[in-house]
Amino acid sequence: MHWNLSGLFLCDIEQVLAIEEVSFKAPWSRTLFLEELVCKDASDYVVKLTGSEKHEPVIAYICSRIIGCEMSILRIAVSPEWRNLGIASWLLDKCFKMTREKGVTSVLLEVRDSNRAAIALYGKLGFIPIGKRTAYYSETGEDAVVLMKKLT
Repeated sequence: MHWNLSGLFLCDIEQVLAIEEVSFKAPWSRTLFLEELVCKDASDYVVKLTGSEKHEPVIAYICSRIIGCEMSILRIAVSPEWRNLGIASWLLDKCFKMTREKGVTSVLLEVRDSNRAAIALYGKLGFIPIGKRTAYYSETGEDAVVLMKKLT
């Protein structure tokens, strides 16, 4: 089986919500994802499994904003049964290539200070820590590490 990248559409929301629920301590609501569909600065994609059956299930997604020459990653998640197979790296690499074509020169994101797996992944992809947001996550009071990657 293989996977492919496509834009986020209304028909994908249920599957994205299911991944969101098992991936985050404070998952986004349906309303937030629906707002993504109409946001002019949104750059949102899903990864779908191909060659499995008639319908191609969503196995990962990314929600980001592109403003000027900067991309901010708001959400990225892979379905638990598809983790550790390189899908997140593949998804990010595809997004970086597409955003370079739009003139993006840097990518920013925040990640929980305790999320060592994500921080390691981002480090392998060339992200560097540039700051910390104290008590950024309101549900736990946890700090966020701010990471940046230059695309040029």
